[in-house]
Amino acid sequence: MTAVELLPAELANPANPDWHKLRRDGVTASEIAAVLGISPWDSPFSLYWQKVNGWVTDDNEAMATGRRVEPVVADWWTDAHDPHANLAVVRAGLYAHPDRPWQLATPDRLIYMGCAGCTVWDYEQRPDTRCEDCGSVGHTGSPLSVLECKWTGSWDGWGDEGTDDIPVYYRAQVLWQCDVLGVDEWHLAVLGPGGFRAYAGRRDERDLDIMRHAGEQFVARLAAGDPPDVDDHSATLATVKRLHPDLVDEQVEISPATAAGYRRARALKAAAQRLCDRFEARLRSEMGAARVAVHDGQKLATRSIYDTARVDTKRLRADHPGLAADYATTSTTDRLTPARGKR
Repeated sequence: MTAVELLPAELANPANPDWHKLRRDGVTASEIAAVLGISPWDSPFSLYWQKVNGWVTDDNEAMATGRRVEPVVADWWTDAHDPHANLAVVRAGLYAHPDRPWQLATPDRLIYMGCAGCTVWDYEQRPDTRCEDCGSVGHTGSPLSVLECKWTGSWDGWGDEGTDDIPVYYRAQVLWQCDVLGVDEWHLAVLGPGGFRAYAGRRDERDLDIMRHAGEQFVARLAAGDPPDVDDHSATLATVKRLHPDLVDEQVEISPATAAGYRRARALKAAAQRLCDRFEARLRSEMGAARVAVHDGQKLATRSIYDTARVDTKRLRADHPGLAADYATTSTTDRLTPARGKR
């Protein structure tokens, strides 16, 4: 099986409008976790409306950092492996499964078997020239495995290096890439606190069966105009706000189930806040002036005291109105205020 290349490596990136267009009607490796409901960043509901409306995810510091460190992480993984293994690690394009054109992937790197010349092949600098030994463009044959490069600010949720114990949403991503590319092995290289770690694993047909079924259902929803249900993911709430950016001064009748659920949730939230305040007071009382609270050998909480500097905007506007106006910024707040109960 050979995956279909939709875009070459040099064009498969967020700066290319065609990359977004080709991904819009399918499910990519970075999206399958959202389809499954296991993504920290997106929900099935938010992903659906992103695709329907052609919304492009706004760039943020974490995404920019990922792009910058990707080549460094890939180089570390390549250098860490036996140079005599004759592996060629090359940038990947956008690929589609040959039998399921909606199943897409853009791995960070593909790993090929090379020849003696390919072990010193500078594919990144000379992608359009061919190896003198084997005649290929930096590699021979079909890919052996995929390589995904990540960075993390914490190793929480990551297992021991060399295992396949990685966060479930990243596992879904690399398994999806394996399925699209028709390979049996994945590698994941990570830069985190203290340095680099390498993880590896193999395709899992039981999980892939579930993933393919979920992907097919999601694509069918897109075709039928049938959005997923609203859930409790933060991305879902943000998407609902985005779908209704305007305000109309009118009343709307809410369903009994939603009204009852909202009132119950607000009451539970208030009760939970009171309970949290009570036990924070007890915890602080038992801690005294200590910085760290522990229980049964495990850290429970850490106390910190620091000064916070803020600009007195009221005085600034009074003393320097022109300067305050020059630096003023405007943002839109979409706030839902619960009605006060009768006393």
